[in-house]
Amino acid sequence: MQLIDLIESISKPDETGLLTIKLLQNFEVNSLNSVEINTVESANEKYNGPIHFGDDTWRESSSESISFKGLKPNFMYEVKSAALLATHSGLFEGGDGQKFGTTVRQIRPLIKFAKQLQSLNVDSFASFNLLPPLIRRNHFVDFITKELDLESGETLASPRFFGIHTNYGLFSEDSLDIFWEEIDKLGITIERSHPAKSYPIIPSGILKEIIKDCERRLKEAKEQISNWEAVNNEFIDAIGNSFIVNVENNTSSIVRQAVGESFNDRLRAGFSAFNNLKLNVLTYILTYTGMRREEALSCTLGCATKKDGRYYVEAVLTKTDEGEIKLKWVANKDTYDAIKLLERYIKGMHKRAKVILENHSDILTSGLKHRLQHGLDKKLIFGVADYLTSINFTESKLGQTSSNPEKDPKFSLHKFEYRLSAEDIDQLEALDCNYKPVRGKYKGVKYIEGEVYHISPHMFRHNFAWFIIANRLGELDDIKHQFKHLASSMTMVYATRGYQSMDEMINMFEDFEELLVETIASELAEEAEEGNLSGAGGERLNKGAKSLVFDVDASGESNTGRTIKQIHFKDLNSYKEFLVQNLKNIRGLPHGYCTGGAECKLKNVGLPSGCVYCPSYTVTEKQKVHWRAMKNQANSMLTRFTSLSPSEQEEHSLMAESWRNTVNAAKVILTDSKPFVVDDEAIA
Repeated sequence: MQLIDLIESISKPDETGLLTIKLLQNFEVNSLNSVEINTVESANEKYNGPIHFGDDTWRESSSESISFKGLKPNFMYEVKSAALLATHSGLFEGGDGQKFGTTVRQIRPLIKFAKQLQSLNVDSFASFNLLPPLIRRNHFVDFITKELDLESGETLASPRFFGIHTNYGLFSEDSLDIFWEEIDKLGITIERSHPAKSYPIIPSGILKEIIKDCERRLKEAKEQISNWEAVNNEFIDAIGNSFIVNVENNTSSIVRQAVGESFNDRLRAGFSAFNNLKLNVLTYILTYTGMRREEALSCTLGCATKKDGRYYVEAVLTKTDEGEIKLKWVANKDTYDAIKLLERYIKGMHKRAKVILENHSDILTSGLKHRLQHGLDKKLIFGVADYLTSINFTESKLGQTSSNPEKDPKFSLHKFEYRLSAEDIDQLEALDCNYKPVRGKYKGVKYIEGEVYHISPHMFRHNFAWFIIANRLGELDDIKHQFKHLASSMTMVYATRGYQSMDEMINMFEDFEELLVETIASELAEEAEEGNLSGAGGERLNKGAKSLVFDVDASGESNTGRTIKQIHFKDLNSYKEFLVQNLKNIRGLPHGYCTGGAECKLKNVGLPSGCVYCPSYTVTEKQKVHWRAMKNQANSMLTRFTSLSPSEQEEHSLMAESWRNTVNAAKVILTDSKPFVVDDEAIA
């Protein structure tokens, strides 16, 4: 029986398609218990494999699970059916389900109520609906006040399975009327009295310290990696050549039998630099790509790529897609280099696992063998635990302060403990996000100076978007694309804070901005020397590179094109340095570079024929490809236009004028013909 057959066996639709759970006999339920409803991939053999309808625990991963233990058969069937339908079918026949994690949270109150009822000798929700109204009312009151521990003014969390049309018929209408009457009497609501607070940003001062510390650790690791790789290779050879007899369930024991402690001192120097290196690399990815936590943690070996001078990081997007899809995020060189460094370390640790599997497979327990092979197959760059001489794989999850065998406790943002300064507090207050929890009983509690700031992965995402908008480096649609959002409305929280931001944020990224400007300046200086730049601004740069004299014109609204100053340079390097210092407002476009900054009245221009004659506009050789494409497209449209009837041509005359302007502008760019000026107007 397949999952779809199971769903049909446990549910029935009414005339509108709304699903309700069928009442089945125990022998009928038993026949369904072997149906597979999910398959889990886990490094822990105990959790790995298929999940069946009859299992006491359903899970999607080692951390997301529902336990039905303690429920008697009838309640077990009803609760499992509700959970299955919510996850895989939604409310209606043929509908879409919800994420398993959502079901986990919503099903907990229902399980609590079932356990309460069976302690009172009620064997099912169907039986509960047949009890006298007063008894049902008393059971509901006890459940709300004792099991859910709700008082007046509090909010009922996850009420889905107590809704009139959202509980798959588990409760009769009169039972639900009683339930909601008591909820109302007690002053309990399902609506938040105040909207949930969004994640705040990381204050500029603290983020600077985080990046500074990560940069230092990455530098140390880079200095040690070659020596560590050499010693690690010797260490691996020694393990492979050893003879081991005892059956082992952990790699530490295997290593002790194989080589003892003879390599400890030699490996320790490098290991001190690599210990928790992955936390620093994760921080770079979160900071400079805007990825969500789950997306960043899905990165595998080979995820960082470089193409045409640009850097990308590939990860799995799941939040806005029903399946799993791999997408590329734009990154910077530092993030690319950090990932490549971590990959060298991860590959060295993988070699340890491979040599144990290849040479000592016969003495490994099935659990250990599975863990090692699973880790090698998944290739997660954040899925390797840090050990001096051993090797182990985890679930690529951020650790917690408490111990969890499926998580690495060192791999946790709790390791970043920085205290807030007065400036940090002022910044949080100015952005209306000076609070500790974003939800729960203590949400909105303010930080005070000197307290440790608690950092979450999502804060980096807010910082990324905030920085872009605050410094006018992109529009909402740019952020939507980078963040893989489905709707622009999801980015409005970032925009709101962005336009309230402070100037300090730019300082965190100034090194990267300067590097970008220097790269562009070098490109412009080199092409100007060859006379390859186009556009009015490009002509000025060509002339300056050739003569090593740069004419400074009057600027602003009073610009008459009159030269008010000349700057002379001793060589091309001096000219390049001048460009670096004076290209602070440069904006990269597909078709050229604009240095007009805030004064430019043209925003996001797709066919910028008007840019050609602007003294702030420059086109390089690689950007001329865009102009060729625009020219070809415009010529093609004009050809089609000339084949139209006179009446149709009149209807599209304005479009034709636009295409002609594009062709004329492209000719100026592609033929390097210099615009001439008549009555202060540039004419091609």
